[in-house]
Amino acid sequence: MNPEEDLARLRHKLAGLERENGDRMYLVDNRATKAIEETRAAGDQLKQETSAALTARLEQKKRAEAAGGWATESTLSEKVEDDGDFGFEEDETENERRAGYRTADEPPIAYRAAPPVPPPPPPPPAPVAEERPAGRHRRAAARGDDDDFADTDWLAT
Repeated sequence: MNPEEDLARLRHKLAGLERENGDRMYLVDNRATKAIEETRAAGDQLKQETSAALTARLEQKKRAEAAGGWATESTLSEKVEDDGDFGFEEDETENERRAGYRTADEPPIAYRAAPPVPPPPPPPPAPVAEERPAGRHRRAAARGDDDDFADTDWLAT
């Protein structure tokens, strides 16, 4: 082998190793960048959650101080602005209307127009003639009652 060929082969091998090392460094840098971004996002979210919790705790402390130092459940709970609305008002108007009460805008019952009279129902269909059964069943149908045992001799064997 020629020393120049050996040198060329070693340089080629060295170039391949440098390229592989560059690719590895790129992957390491890329992973580090992603990890930094994820950590920053998680830190921002933790900061927001901590800030919200701290604000809520400070509000509870203010309420306790306003109540004379008593930190009870009713003092620390969230205050509801509209306690009197239970949703019954919507039902009251319908119930009053059913009971016959009227609003001030409605005219009295004496001045209201009568509801329209519905048309009479159609006449019932004509009866259909029944077919007469044959044989023994015809006689039972003629008597009118299958369970009439008045003519039965119960002592007969």
